[in-house]
Amino acid sequence: MATLVSVWLSLMTVMTVNSEIILNMTLREEEPVSTVVGNIASMSGLQNNMTPEAFQSLRYSFLDQTKTDDLFRVDNEAGDLLTNAVIDREKQCGFNQECVFKFDVAAHSSVNSRFEIISVRVTLLDINDHIPTFPYAIVNKSLSESAVIGSTIQLDEALDLDSTPQNGIQSYTMITTDSPFLFSATKATEGVSLQLKLNSAINRENQDQYVLNILAVDGGSTPRTGTLTVKVEVTDENDNAPQFYQDVYDVSLREDREIGFQVIQLSASDKDIGQNGLVTYKFNPRQSFLTEINEYFNINETNGKIVLKNKLTQSSTRKQYNITVDASDMGQPPKVSQCVVRVAIIDVENNKPLVRITLLSTGNTGAVSESSSVGTVIAHVTVEDSDSGSNGIVTCQIASDNFQLQSVLNKGYIVVIQQPLNRELSDKYNLSVECSDQGAPPLSTVATIVVPISDENDNAPQFYKTLYQASIRENNAFGDGITQVLARDQDIGQNAEIIYILPPDSKDKLAINEETGVITANYRFDRENVSSYFFHVLAVDKGNPALTGTATIQLTVVDENDNKPTFNVPMFQFFVMENMGPQLKVGSLSASDLDEGDNQKILFDFHSDFKNLPSSQMPFEIRPSGIISTKRDLDREDRNKYSFDIVAVDQGTPRLTSTCRVVVYVADQNDNKPFITFPLFSNQTVKVSQQAKIGTIVTQIRAYDLDEIGPNSQLRYSIIGGNEKDVFSIGETSGNIYLKRTYEITENTPFKLRINVSDMNISHMQSSFKDLSIILTLPPPIPQVLDEGGTKNIIITIAVVVLTIVLSAVIITVIIILRRNDQKILKTKNQDDVAKTMYSAAPVGGCISPNLDKIPSDKVTSIVDSPRKKKGVSFTFDEESLQISHNDQMGQGQKEDSFHCKQNNAKDLNTLFLGNIGRSSFKQQDNMSDSSGEITTSDSGRGGSDLDLSLHLSKSDERPPRRGFKFKRNSDQDSRARASHYENINYVNTHYPQINNQREAIPPRPPRHNSDNEVQFHSEDSQTNPSYV
Repeated sequence: MATLVSVWLSLMTVMTVNSEIILNMTLREEEPVSTVVGNIASMSGLQNNMTPEAFQSLRYSFLDQTKTDDLFRVDNEAGDLLTNAVIDREKQCGFNQECVFKFDVAAHSSVNSRFEIISVRVTLLDINDHIPTFPYAIVNKSLSESAVIGSTIQLDEALDLDSTPQNGIQSYTMITTDSPFLFSATKATEGVSLQLKLNSAINRENQDQYVLNILAVDGGSTPRTGTLTVKVEVTDENDNAPQFYQDVYDVSLREDREIGFQVIQLSASDKDIGQNGLVTYKFNPRQSFLTEINEYFNINETNGKIVLKNKLTQSSTRKQYNITVDASDMGQPPKVSQCVVRVAIIDVENNKPLVRITLLSTGNTGAVSESSSVGTVIAHVTVEDSDSGSNGIVTCQIASDNFQLQSVLNKGYIVVIQQPLNRELSDKYNLSVECSDQGAPPLSTVATIVVPISDENDNAPQFYKTLYQASIRENNAFGDGITQVLARDQDIGQNAEIIYILPPDSKDKLAINEETGVITANYRFDRENVSSYFFHVLAVDKGNPALTGTATIQLTVVDENDNKPTFNVPMFQFFVMENMGPQLKVGSLSASDLDEGDNQKILFDFHSDFKNLPSSQMPFEIRPSGIISTKRDLDREDRNKYSFDIVAVDQGTPRLTSTCRVVVYVADQNDNKPFITFPLFSNQTVKVSQQAKIGTIVTQIRAYDLDEIGPNSQLRYSIIGGNEKDVFSIGETSGNIYLKRTYEITENTPFKLRINVSDMNISHMQSSFKDLSIILTLPPPIPQVLDEGGTKNIIITIAVVVLTIVLSAVIITVIIILRRNDQKILKTKNQDDVAKTMYSAAPVGGCISPNLDKIPSDKVTSIVDSPRKKKGVSFTFDEESLQISHNDQMGQGQKEDSFHCKQNNAKDLNTLFLGNIGRSSFKQQDNMSDSSGEITTSDSGRGGSDLDLSLHLSKSDERPPRRGFKFKRNSDQDSRARASHYENINYVNTHYPQINNQREAIPPRPPRHNSDNEVQFHSEDSQTNPSYV
């Protein structure tokens, strides 16, 4: 029998590969313990090459029992492979397509020492032992009644734990018919997408819920199914207006009724629910006689009762009031309907009607279910009146919003439900019916009965709070308490029993006790990552069907001081103006801290290395708020930059700090006046010939400013006094003083000019003033050369006279004479040496200049005009330097006026700096200035004039590219016979020096950057950096 079972349960094959025995067996899952999988002895084929006795002596055992996981065992003697446990394929192999157990069995004999290793492979086959299962058996969904056709509801797919596809889920189907939904199951990237699609319009007032059943079917030989129940609740939209039961109500009212008398109670119903179905009443504000209606009548907004507000007076002549009443719901936007109440005022006395109310339920206290629909009859009203005529005509009305009286022909009235009942609002109703006859006056009777209401599970649990605000400190421990939620259910009994659960998306961070509602932490929170969370918690009652309430938990993560302050920049840089006094705000420090509260509050201070330094080293102070201000005046010329470290400290516990570097740059303020280096008090006189041409540069004003390069140090020159005759002008930026016009004099005439040098700071200009004396001199007599201007005047005079006497012939003659004279003048001009003004220089090579004070002023001209041999200095230019040759050849009579120099005169001259130098090859005759006949312009023989005469320079003196030159003084023995001369790059002017005066030294300005106001020595094609004066 065991052999038959094993054959039926397994399929066995034998393979021999290179003398290795491999046995393949199959086994279905879930077979009972001790099921025979196969016989290793018979399947191995060992009996074919062994004697029966040797074969019977073989014993069988696992080589490695761990590989079988205790799922199989081997009969030691018979060689049967049996199951040792009930094997679940899904547990052992999951959803793998193949499930194979591989192990080795040893066959060995103690009789003949035979030993064989048999490899066994058992394939475990899947059976259909699992049914498809949805995540939830019942799913509640909602859809608005205004949803458009094609709207979808997504459903979760089912899961089948069988591991092979043929036993897995094969199809889905919706077994519910006659619904407005279509069901579809679509293969998705991962799994199946289940959807309900709205196929037709839905109306909550017709049906407020749909119950749909979805079936999942697997592919087993005997298919197994799983069912999902989907409850789709149709949510309300305000698509219905309130409706009165009548368009016109006719009532009568005795004029002697007391205040508060109920005229009528109107009732309008709205098929919507909630706010959309809540009806309010009011008098239409646009009707006629509204003021009079409001005077006598009042309407209750909630129940529609119209009562007498003031007593009707005898003086009132109106016998009927037509009152228009609006019924409006609370939807957005609200919908409104109207009715008309016609109140007839009458007066009559008779018997009261007899009224009896009978409940249609068992007994007088039979309960009415709160789920009873609108229109259900709950009671019958019988009315009897023994009067006749109008006194016996009885009409009844009910004082209730929830119930309505309907007349039954000759059989009294029935009481029907007018609005849905709600036991939670009222578990019983006092039903009052008032019946009145039409006598004069009419009499009425009121009958009352109590109607109890039974409970239905129509209320979902409600939390005491819709939003719970809780907090927990960051870096918390698992299990720390957070808060407790509580809910109530307005139903009673089992319908009000509640359990608490968390949605799946909240369970990774929270845990809840389903009975007490206590919520604990299931996650370690970090405020800097997320500071606030919103979770949902559900309260589910035990009614049928169960209803669910939802609340929100706002969880705030309380901060701990676990973050240092962080500066917004790697280094702070501020700029502050000098000389602005103490308590000047320099700037504000800023830093941020990811913490909050005191942990985020940051105070600033100096780093300990920079605290308590004297103000001379640290002229700043830092407020806790981070504002840096000065403690004293700052001077950029003293120090233009300060660097120090600051710390930002939060106020948490413990306090955390960060450090940053601050650099403060001191900006320049125009706090230095220009310093004028020429003219000086000891050197302020220059001379210029009265015959100098207009535009001649008389001299140059020199100055500098210690302020920073820019408008504060850029200089502007002007003449503010002494130039009333308007003889001179000054270059505004160059400082060159020009001869502006010809001025006739009869003797040497001094002009004392007041020079103003100011910087270009518009808001705070600084200025300096110096006096400059310019002597306009008469030219010395030069008999050898006829003055060019005089010659021209004579020729013009002769020409004019001749023109007055002779017309045509004289004109020709004059032209010939003019041409000949011009040729003579040009020839004479080319033969003359061209004069040039020189700047005075300090003594060179140990030479000592004589004292000019000892020479009479009247001797200067004679010295210039003297034909005797002269001592001069010649300039030789090359690319590297400018050489000066010194000629010592002089007459004996002039030794007392000559230079007394040492024998070694080969020393280098100091580098000279000349501004606005032009071409070295340009030459122009200069006999205009008295200083042209001297080595230097003088002031009582002591100062140099720094003349730079040019007929081609404008007042702006734009400067060409420049090259610096060195001047050297050399002795040239071969040049003794020729006259000494100086060469200036602007022009050449021959000088006949008689006295070399030592010039007063000018205070040097410190080295600084280039500016437009600095005088430099340069050549026109220079590309090298200039030197500064």
